[in-house]
Amino acid sequence: MIRLGKRGYRSIMMNLTRTADYLAANLKQLGFLIMSKGGGQGLSLVAFRLEREKGHHYDEFAIAHQLRERGWLVPAYTMAPHSESLKMMRVVVREDFSRARCDTLVQDIKLALQTLNEMDQKTVEVHQ
Repeated sequence: MIRLGKRGYRSIMMNLTRTADYLAANLKQLGFLIMSKGGGQGLSLVAFRLEREKGHHYDEFAIAHQLRERGWLVPAYTMAPHSESLKMMRVVVREDFSRARCDTLVQDIKLALQTLNEMDQKTVEVHQ
């Protein structure tokens, strides 16, 4: 903070918040449930999961696997004991995560979903 000053640090944090909110909005449009707070009310990250009601034949781990094949490290997690059936994914928005990189990630998530939707249940399980 000393090197950038208060104004410089604030500018970086505002940019991170805008990028995280932009990513969250795009993921919501793709049908994900956003679990993290936006608008600067939390960390510059986006936690999200599939909506169970939609009955997907794949889970967050299958999406993470597809993204890993495209060079992204977007981890999928199970929650704490007694809620381990709840799964989620998380993207940490860092200073070097630009809007252009965010758009590329969103496009790769769309491709991952398209690929998984074209697979049957057995094929998804084999590729995890």
